[in-house]
Amino acid sequence: MIYNFLFKMLNGESDKMEANADRNYLNIINRYLFSLFFIFLFYSVFIIAFFGDMLISIFLTSITFFWLLLMAIKGKTRRFKKILKPFIILVFVLLTFIVSFFYIYTYKSGGVEYFYFCLLFAVPFFLNYKKDPFCIIFITLIISINFIACLYYDFNFLPRSRFLEKDDFKTLKLLNILFSIAYFFMDIVFITQKDALIHGLISDKKEKDSTIKDLVKTNTELMKHQMLINHLSEENVQEILSLAENNSPMFFEKFQVFFPHFIPEILRINPNLIHSELYFCALMKLDFDTKKIAQCTKNSIRAVESKKYRIRKKLNISSEININSFLIKI
Repeated sequence: MIYNFLFKMLNGESDKMEANADRNYLNIINRYLFSLFFIFLFYSVFIIAFFGDMLISIFLTSITFFWLLLMAIKGKTRRFKKILKPFIILVFVLLTFIVSFFYIYTYKSGGVEYFYFCLLFAVPFFLNYKKDPFCIIFITLIISINFIACLYYDFNFLPRSRFLEKDDFKTLKLLNILFSIAYFFMDIVFITQKDALIHGLISDKKEKDSTIKDLVKTNTELMKHQMLINHLSEENVQEILSLAENNSPMFFEKFQVFFPHFIPEILRINPNLIHSELYFCALMKLDFDTKKIAQCTKNSIRAVESKKYRIRKKLNISSEININSFLIKI
């Protein structure tokens, strides 16, 4: 029964770990969106201040506040989990078309094409290569097709900027190169944070799985012990438990009748165990805890703990192993 409780508790801890990981990942996304907010805000201010292009500035400002909207609803992503991945793909596609538009809008001379690579660098942060291979291939194809198409075709039906002059292209290109490099390093930082989060979750899961494995092993040992006791009659079980609880002089003799191999096996490990230590081993074989042993033997809890410590040392039992479980296996 106690192991069922521990299993439920560990599963509950696992759910908490995953929930914490989700929250931490959402916080990383939040910081990422906040960075995008500043990048787009800077561009919208820069364009209106240096080129006077009000329409494009308003367009970029609207995208800027779109990132703020995503930050506002980030905590509700669990509710919309089914549409989250298609939404991410849609955002990537829209951003690709926006980059393509500005690539044409700046006469292919403003260095906007570098942002295609920024979009590619951002894919690992939002998608998982193992879980979302087709989504990643789709986004990569969209970005690649847009880049190649814009490189080889003029798209004369799209508007060109009336505000850019010949000398402006060098400034704009330098600015876009610097920001694309900054964006690349920003992606690297956030991908590293995501990987650290995943690594921590994997480590916690391994630790939990190891604990469950130990519990299963201990539970199996206790079940074997229970099967050993079950072959005794109920009267015999009640008799030996009653003798132990009443600290009867007959207990140790009866115990050796019911478990004839236990004491010889213990003495085989360490023949220097004295009678009182063997007596304590018998009580622990019955899975009596420290408090119950103290009550049965009329000793203090501290005295029992000291005795158990000496037994543990003599039997060379690691401090990480439950001494009752160790003795139950014998």
